[in-house]
Amino acid sequence: MGSHLPELLTALTRLTTHWSSASTQYAVAAAAGVDVDPIDIPPLYVLGLEGPARAGDLAIALRLTRPTMSKQLSRLERAGLIERAPDPTDARASIIRLSATGHDVHERLVAQGLSMVTDALSGWGRAEAALFVPQLTRFVEALTDIPTATAIGEGRPPTRS
Repeated sequence: MGSHLPELLTALTRLTTHWSSASTQYAVAAAAGVDVDPIDIPPLYVLGLEGPARAGDLAIALRLTRPTMSKQLSRLERAGLIERAPDPTDARASIIRLSATGHDVHERLVAQGLSMVTDALSGWGRAEAALFVPQLTRFVEALTDIPTATAIGEGRPPTRS
């Protein structure tokens, strides 16, 4: 297995760089008929896939600083894509959730993403694709089972002592 690791790392780097790029996210949003700044799309994905969350938890999930997350949430709230509700467990905090418009935008972004995945798998056999999905899911789960951003300083790399 070791001889394939550089190739795997290269493929993973290409995938994450491509998918997370502003130009790719802009193209996905445009194709979905969504007018959202590409930088503000990841919180929509997380809220749509995982449900309501506190701003701090979103920042950790997205590996962002709290000030950056706050700016994104302010833009999304002004655009009418999210709503804030009081956190029943902490009066100082709020729970962020997608608005009805935000749900619609999320669904259109996901539909466009699924279309891209379908296109990418178009040359694959059914059995081949059926094997790939659980393997990729297992790989991503193992790869993302690392210390959270809080444990390493709000998304900054740990410092050496």
